[in-house]
Amino acid sequence: MLYTSPSPREVWGWGFATTTSPLAARQEPDTLQPTPPPPGSSLSVYLLTVEPGDAIWELFGHNALLVRDADTGYEEAFNYGIFDLSAAGFYTQFMKGLMMYRVEAQSPPGLLALYRDRNRRVWAQELDLEPARKARLLQILQTDVLPENHIYRYDYYRNNCSTKLRDALDTVLDGQLRAATAGAPTNSTWRQDTRRLTSTDAVGYLAINLALGPKGDEPTDRWDEMWIPMKLRDTAGALLVTRADGTRTPLVRSEELWVDSTREYEPVTAPSFDLLFLLSGLVAGLILSFLGYRSAAGSRLGRLGLGLLASIWGLFCFVAGAAFIGVHWTDHVFIYWNQNVLLFSPLGLGVAAGVVRMLRNGRTSIWGRRFVLGALALAVVALVINLIPATSTGNRQFIAFALPVHLSLCWVMLGIHRMDHALVYGDSVSARGR
Repeated sequence: MLYTSPSPREVWGWGFATTTSPLAARQEPDTLQPTPPPPGSSLSVYLLTVEPGDAIWELFGHNALLVRDADTGYEEAFNYGIFDLSAAGFYTQFMKGLMMYRVEAQSPPGLLALYRDRNRRVWAQELDLEPARKARLLQILQTDVLPENHIYRYDYYRNNCSTKLRDALDTVLDGQLRAATAGAPTNSTWRQDTRRLTSTDAVGYLAINLALGPKGDEPTDRWDEMWIPMKLRDTAGALLVTRADGTRTPLVRSEELWVDSTREYEPVTAPSFDLLFLLSGLVAGLILSFLGYRSAAGSRLGRLGLGLLASIWGLFCFVAGAAFIGVHWTDHVFIYWNQNVLLFSPLGLGVAAGVVRMLRNGRTSIWGRRFVLGALALAVVALVINLIPATSTGNRQFIAFALPVHLSLCWVMLGIHRMDHALVYGDSVSARGR
């Protein structure tokens, strides 16, 4: 049932009924009724901010709006981050970029108990809204949880749990939140904030940053950055709003820590892993080169190791490259035109096949050499594009890792192996070698 307050018509009607006769008012002063408080006077609104957790979708934090009515005891937290991994078709829809989430009105004690069990810090900011604005906000929230409205199309940056609350608050503030933040630079990008928040989780950091395309490197303003719940909390805490009477007051009346945690706070800046990626690529390249050398010396273990690593690399490149191309037929716009397709291209499968054939037959094939040279050329193109400021994206870390690997595989196939001596010394290559 929706929360309802007396309408202005009803309030006016009550006042008229008690003041129709001045004489009666003088004769019976005890029968006068006080003017009812305006709708929303008994409401309290809190912005709850939940700091990051362990799961990959928890790394970015979470938030909700809690509304209490002191007169009726009504209390609900409106949570826009509900999804079900076991729902039919969830992963298929996710692959298409059609992620459907829902909003629910939940019990605040239960919600707080959940985050206490998960060792996640919860902040509560009481919003100093006028009664009419609190009533309007509650109406928006209760309308959203109706069965015909509670499912919405989710976007991890532009329409998530935090932006839904941001938009609701901006609506009841008559656009003051957007006016104070839109266009104000942050000196950050979608990718930089993503790296900052995923830096404590290796898998999340690698997967999300590998997937982000050039759109992830677009600069964000203070309105955009409120896709992060903690940024919405900080922005709300510093915002001054204009009331109906023209006075300027802080949006947040008070801020309290409702659930504490032993976790570290979120990183302030994104750490740089550029050197780590480069060193990892160099180590991987040296391992491949060593295995190639041992293979040329007749080591069976060297052949097995080189074939296994080349197969893993080639399969990964093929799958990643096919995904980078196929994503253009989905709604994952933040992955479009991903330059990592030049580093991890479907040619990698041909490289792996060429290396395995070389180890099995004792000679390289012309197609194997073409694949390995083509893959290396694409990686060099990625490097050149990244060095041009107008076309540079945030994939320099992956270039630092992948380029030494491509160089090593090329050197192994074209240089070290005596089984490929015909190509190295310029001799004619037999038809069988081709």
